[in-house]
Amino acid sequence: MNENIAGQDHFARYLGMEIIETGNYSAGVRLKIRPEFLNGMKVVNGGVMFSLVDYAFALAANSGSEDGVAVNCNIQFIKPGFEGDVLEANVEEVSRSRKLGIYTGQVRNQKKEIIACFQATAYFKKPKEKPNV
Repeated sequence: MNENIAGQDHFARYLGMEIIETGNYSAGVRLKIRPEFLNGMKVVNGGVMFSLVDYAFALAANSGSEDGVAVNCNIQFIKPGFEGDVLEANVEEVSRSRKLGIYTGQVRNQKKEIIACFQATAYFKKPKEKPNV
């Protein structure tokens, strides 16, 4: 297992995202919605919701021995999120070839309602060789 570089994500830490689980090409993260995460309609900004599920995707895609990078991501917003909600994003790998992995995920609120669906493709590259010291 590689040292998961996604776990060192400064942006996710800045937003206050909490890693719930990481495993065999799957991951879950959580975020409590603060007032600064709302748009002009007083609902969660789509970029915040995307960032949450994208972080879960990054953790999942980098949970193995190879480094995975996103080459495509799609999100469908189903219901709004609101201030005070606790959103949880879970992503898992559904298919894998030598160089590509297909992932799917959902964002749910504290009532376990699905508020967004997510699909992504990761490209896997060999990890960099560590220098002999």
